[in-house]
Amino acid sequence: LYGSSLSTAARAAQPVRCGMASGYPDGGGYGPDPGYAGGAADYGGYGPDHGYGMPPEQYDYDQQPYSQDVQNMPEQDFDQDSKSYQQYTESRGVTNAIDADNGIAPRRCTDCVCLVIFLIYMAIMFAIVIWARERVVNERPWAELRRLTHGHDYKGRLCGVDAGVENSPFLYWCRMDPVEWGPTPSKLNLEFPSCVPHCPMSNDSQIGCLFPQTVQQMSVQGGPFGTVETYHVQFQQSVALTNPYDSQPFGGRFCVPKNTTMRDEILHTPLKLSARLYYAVGSMEDPWVVLFQATLCSIALGYAYLFIIRVVPKLFVFVSLYSTWIASTLMGMFFLIPVGGLAAQMAGYDAFLESKLVEWCLGMNPFYEQFSPMSVAGWSAGAAIMCWCVGCFALGTITHVSDPSGSRYLPDLVDAASECLTAMPSMLIPPGVEAIVKFLLTYVLAYNFMFLVSLGSYEERRLIVNGRLFKDETAVFHTDWGMWLFVIPFYIFGWVWVTELATSCGQFLVSFSVISWYFMKKDGPHKTGVPPMPTVSGALAGVQYHAGSVCLGAAIIPWARLIRLYNFWEDESLPDKDAACCPPDCTGHLCNMLNNVCSCVGGMTGCIADSRRNCCTPACCSPSPEPRTDGLCNAGCAYRYSKNAYNDVIIRSQHFLQASQRSFLLIYKFDSVKRTILERDGCRVLTFIGSVSIGLIGSCITHVRIMTNPALTDPTSNTFIAEPMAASVTAFFLCMNIAYGFMMLFDHAADTLLYCYAWNKKFARDNNGAAVEDYLPESLRDLVDADQDEDDGYVFYGQAKPEMYLSTWLGPSRRRQIKDERLSGKERQSQMAMGSAAASSGGTSLSQPGGVPGYTNISSQVPYQQVASSPGAFPAGGGYFDPGSPGGYGGYAHP
Repeated sequence: LYGSSLSTAARAAQPVRCGMASGYPDGGGYGPDPGYAGGAADYGGYGPDHGYGMPPEQYDYDQQPYSQDVQNMPEQDFDQDSKSYQQYTESRGVTNAIDADNGIAPRRCTDCVCLVIFLIYMAIMFAIVIWARERVVNERPWAELRRLTHGHDYKGRLCGVDAGVENSPFLYWCRMDPVEWGPTPSKLNLEFPSCVPHCPMSNDSQIGCLFPQTVQQMSVQGGPFGTVETYHVQFQQSVALTNPYDSQPFGGRFCVPKNTTMRDEILHTPLKLSARLYYAVGSMEDPWVVLFQATLCSIALGYAYLFIIRVVPKLFVFVSLYSTWIASTLMGMFFLIPVGGLAAQMAGYDAFLESKLVEWCLGMNPFYEQFSPMSVAGWSAGAAIMCWCVGCFALGTITHVSDPSGSRYLPDLVDAASECLTAMPSMLIPPGVEAIVKFLLTYVLAYNFMFLVSLGSYEERRLIVNGRLFKDETAVFHTDWGMWLFVIPFYIFGWVWVTELATSCGQFLVSFSVISWYFMKKDGPHKTGVPPMPTVSGALAGVQYHAGSVCLGAAIIPWARLIRLYNFWEDESLPDKDAACCPPDCTGHLCNMLNNVCSCVGGMTGCIADSRRNCCTPACCSPSPEPRTDGLCNAGCAYRYSKNAYNDVIIRSQHFLQASQRSFLLIYKFDSVKRTILERDGCRVLTFIGSVSIGLIGSCITHVRIMTNPALTDPTSNTFIAEPMAASVTAFFLCMNIAYGFMMLFDHAADTLLYCYAWNKKFARDNNGAAVEDYLPESLRDLVDADQDEDDGYVFYGQAKPEMYLSTWLGPSRRRQIKDERLSGKERQSQMAMGSAAASSGGTSLSQPGGVPGYTNISSQVPYQQVASSPGAFPAGGGYFDPGSPGGYGGYAHP
């Protein structure tokens, strides 16, 4: 992985082992596939022309080895007519060879064109922002950030900003009748608002307001110079002093009547939902100090979660799920109270609205001060449904985790990832750096995004006379909606791309570090050492060779992740036939009854979910590569384009698209790897729960800090935040994205370890590489026992570990003790196999002084004939004795 490789001469001198050619072609590849139609010119890896060989969609990991002796390899000329950009990114005459033991290829540049495309895209993004900020339309700036936080009066002036109204930050709608007096207006002038220094009351001084123009038409007969008739049209606009009414601040710097009827009229016309969403974007201008505090809190919580998951993974899952279920259920009931209040009001039951609990709930409801009562009921009902959907997800996940087979691999996966993280503590540094980078990117991108949202121009010629427009006293601002069709989507895609790039860099470093650690050979049961500075080496390799692949992955992976998230939500929300409500160690009658009820309900919901998937799920959204009617183009692409593709990019220096296809097929081949990475048995539940919970905590901290800071809640302050909910939503996504960088350490490290095992096993079998035993960490052995020995006979220990269910609830020290006992048993077994004498048919006895953990030790001398007459007894090698097999041994026994 760090550049060590065999020379061409050394590879040519290697002997042929096990009847399999072990040489490597001159290009450093895997050699041609004799069974493929492409013949000697096709290569599964690099080949003499440094290409990819067979199309990835036809690549089959069950084919014969991709090897051929270098002496029999015909020379190939580089295809000068190839139109693929590979020929410009891969150098000719490569002399470095693929490592003969682990199959790791020498570094080479991958997806270079994608790096250029990314840089051009970013340049266009910021060129658009600079152009928008510098352009002037009708002597006014095309982009003005303060349009998102201040209203326009009838002259088109920004209240509190432009000359003449710089001391009047509030927008106020006057009475339609200027001489009317009283706290409640009969009608409002919604067309021509005015700027005021504060929201007035009915006893305040009068306010100057513009009223609609009046038109006077007259006809004059006769006139000088032979004039027969003259038509005279007079337009008049007047600013008159108007009596104020009782008003209150709303949604920032707007004054609305205290009367609910007049207030609803404003909320449905000038301050309708689209306008308030427009002004809510401006709330991202000032909360960045609070968001940085939430970022630091997320970093601290991320490291704390890593420690808690390392110690008690299943307890963490259960506590988080039960807390989420209870909290979401209560929140759903809280949001339903306005619905009940509306129904009580319509039924005339006012006592319900006068209760202290209902008054408190209505006061705390974030929609109550933003919408009319009918709209509050609708939005609250939607929020209640959303909360209950979250509760259903938590409850459904509990039923899956409580199933003994649903989470039995979780502690082992955490232990395997923890062993790797403990060996390389530098892997804990990138998530913290990634968090700061994500905060800075979010700040810069959000700030420039607000400028693009504020794009627009002013219409000043609004007076129509005989079909012609003339300038009058008014001006109206119009948003440039044409930019929303092209520029805004272009910018949002770039925003997601550059933010995901930070996540992809962290995933690449995890892959590089884990791969480099896995392929350190063992000395007995332990690794011989630790890779030197894996994160630094990974960063240098990524920048120098694989920056294009990381950029391409960052452009594709987030959109495929949405499909995987939906599938994960559906799978976890609905219980299946194996669902359970109680933990596996609960054996009482009540627990059994609840588990039976869950299993019954899960059987019905599972049938419904399976029917929906079979009928409505397209092949691209399925984790299975079948059906393969046209290769892999329409099968499994949502799961193919994932962070696991970086493993193949690192191991084989493969381009991202080809690496994603090959890695997907390799994962799908081995049951233990597929079960963990593609199905339900991985650490995704830890990643999801940790990311969402930290996002919610960061959102709550942000909301509380804003609401308790007078500088952020005072409308006269320069740092006033009009919509705290918008800032809280921004904090949720920011903190959740930051938390994902921490939570995916366990998830991605475990997935990468299993991928390395699958690659190790395939390369050892097909290319005569080093055996799996040379690299496989002992913490990973229990997860891959079935796959590891599928070609060797029966697994000696089986897969049902006696302490399996109990160990998931034990602390790390007890689980480590159990693993040490198992490891010592395997060491004794290996020593017995090496030291046992060959048995003869003349009554030679076999001894097994060591025994196996969990079984009774056998120390007596057993005659060979006695062993032969009792199949299943333990010979000296520690395996099964099978009289029917040619060698007599069907398991681990050494003849």
